[in-house]
Amino acid sequence: MENLITLILICAGLSLVLNVLLKKLQVESVIGYILTGMAVGFAFDLEHSASLETVAEFGIVFLMFTIGLEFSPHKLRLMKKEVFLYGTLQMGITATVFFAAGHYLLALEPAVNLIVSLALALSSTAIVLNLLTKNRKVGNLYGRNAVGVLLFQDIAVIPVLLMVSIFASNHQSVPELLLDVVIDGAIVFALLFFGARFATPHLMEQVIGSRSNEIFVGALLLFVIGAAQLAHTLGFSYSLGAFIAGMVIAETHYKHQVEADLIPFRDLLLGVFFITVGMQVSPPFVLENLFLILAVMISLLVVKSIILFALIRVFHGTRTALKTALLLSQCGEFSFVIFETAQANDLFMDQEFGQILVMAIVFTMMLTPFLFRSLDRITDLLVREGDEDEEVSAEQPTSGHDHVKANQVVICGFGSLGKRVAQHLVREDIDYVGVEHEGHMYRAATDDYLPVIFGNASRSQFLRGIHIDQARAVVIAMSNEERIRQVAHTLQHVAPEVPVFVCSSNDKLIAELDLVGSTQSINTQDQKALALVQALQEREGRI
Repeated sequence: MENLITLILICAGLSLVLNVLLKKLQVESVIGYILTGMAVGFAFDLEHSASLETVAEFGIVFLMFTIGLEFSPHKLRLMKKEVFLYGTLQMGITATVFFAAGHYLLALEPAVNLIVSLALALSSTAIVLNLLTKNRKVGNLYGRNAVGVLLFQDIAVIPVLLMVSIFASNHQSVPELLLDVVIDGAIVFALLFFGARFATPHLMEQVIGSRSNEIFVGALLLFVIGAAQLAHTLGFSYSLGAFIAGMVIAETHYKHQVEADLIPFRDLLLGVFFITVGMQVSPPFVLENLFLILAVMISLLVVKSIILFALIRVFHGTRTALKTALLLSQCGEFSFVIFETAQANDLFMDQEFGQILVMAIVFTMMLTPFLFRSLDRITDLLVREGDEDEEVSAEQPTSGHDHVKANQVVICGFGSLGKRVAQHLVREDIDYVGVEHEGHMYRAATDDYLPVIFGNASRSQFLRGIHIDQARAVVIAMSNEERIRQVAHTLQHVAPEVPVFVCSSNDKLIAELDLVGSTQSINTQDQKALALVQALQEREGRI
C-alpha cells in the first residue's frame, strides 16, 4: 500500500475500534495497536511500510525526550543505586547468560551474538512506565527499582547502537571509528547540552513572552526534532539528540508544562510504532511455529525474571524483588530498533529464527499488562504468608518548586488576587505553592523568590505531573471566567477528592461550579456588599 494517508486512516480507524473494545476488558492500548498492525499487515500483505516506520521512529524520539526530562542530575543522584548498580548488574548478567546460550546452543557469530544478547536484556520502557504512571505505582519500591533499571537500559541503548556501527564498519579501522565516535559525541554533547543549557532559558523567556500556546508548542517541537536531527547528522541516533534535549529542559522551570504539551505527540507516535511492530507479526507464520515461539517467549520471561529476582532480592525483600522481576521480564521496543539497525548492516541471525525471536518478543510485550494487573495475586501465590509486605518509598525530594508537596495549598493564578491569598496563608502559617501560565506574572513571582510553578492549570497532564492529588486544597485565583471553568472541571477529573475554592461575581458561573465535585464558590459581590455594610455600621458606632 503506497498511499500513506490511506494506510494511516485504516490503522487509525481499526485501532480506535479495537482499543475501545479492549478498554472495556481493561486491556492496555498497546495490545490494540499491536493487533492493529497484525491485522493490517496480514490483510494487505504488508510486513512493513517505510513511510510509516519513519513516522514511528519519532515515537521513540519523543519517548527518549520525556525520559530525558526525568533524567536531571538531581534525580540521578537520588536514584544512583537503582540506575547504576541494579541497572548495570541486570544488563551485564542477563546479556552474559543470553550470550552463553547463543554461543553453545545456536553457534552464533560473536559480534551478532553480542548485539542480540544486549538487545534481549532490554525491557519495555514504553509499556512499563506507562503502566506505573497510570496506576500511580512509581513511588512503590518495585516501581522505583523498575524505573532505575529502565533508565540505565535506555542510556545503554546508545552505546549498543554505536557498537553496531563499529562491527559493521569494513572500510575503517576500529580505533579510527572509535576516535570519530568520541569526537562527534563530544560535539553533539557540547552543542546540545552546554549550548542549549545556556541558550534555552533565554529563548524560552522570549517564547513565553509571546503569550501564545501555539508558539510554545511549536518551539518545543523545533527543539526536540532539531536536536534529534543534529545528532543523526553527526552519525548518532535520533534518540540520543532527543534524550540530551530532554535533560536540558529538565533543568528549567518549564519541565512540567513541556511534558504536558508533548506527551500527546509521544503517545500518538508510540501508537504508530507499536502498529509497525504488529506488522512484523505474520499470523500464518505464528500458527506454523506457535509452540517454538511460545517456548522462546517463556524462556525469555523465565530467564530474565530469575536473574532480576536474584539481584533485587540481595537488596530488598521477596515481594519487592518478585514484583520488580515480573514487571521487567519482557523485552522492549528498543530491541526492535537494535535488530533493525543490525539487519540493515547485515549483522543479524538466520532470518527464520530471527522472525521467531521477534514474535516471541512481541508476545512478551503483549503479556506485560496482564502480568502487571496480576502482580499482587501472583506474589501472594508464590510468597508464603508472613513474609514482609510491600513497602512504599517516601516521595522523592526534588529541588526547587517543581511539584506539590503533601498538605500544601495550591493557588492557580498568581496575579494580584493570588498573591493576596498567598500573603494571608503565610500569616496563618500555611504552606502554599502557586501555578501561573502568564510569563510576566511567573517571572515577577520568581524574581520575588516566591514558590511558583510555571504551567497551564487547565491541562490534566500538567496537574498529574505536579502531583496535584497531594494538595491540601486548591484556590482558583483567576479573573477569566472561562479559565476558571476549565480549571475547575480539570481538577474534578484529575483530583476529585481535593477541595477547590473559587471567587466569582457571576451567579450563573457560581451555580455551575457548585455542581462540580468538591468546588466551593464564593460570591464576591456578596462579600463586597457585606464589607461595605460592616464598614458603615462601624462608622455609625464610632459616631
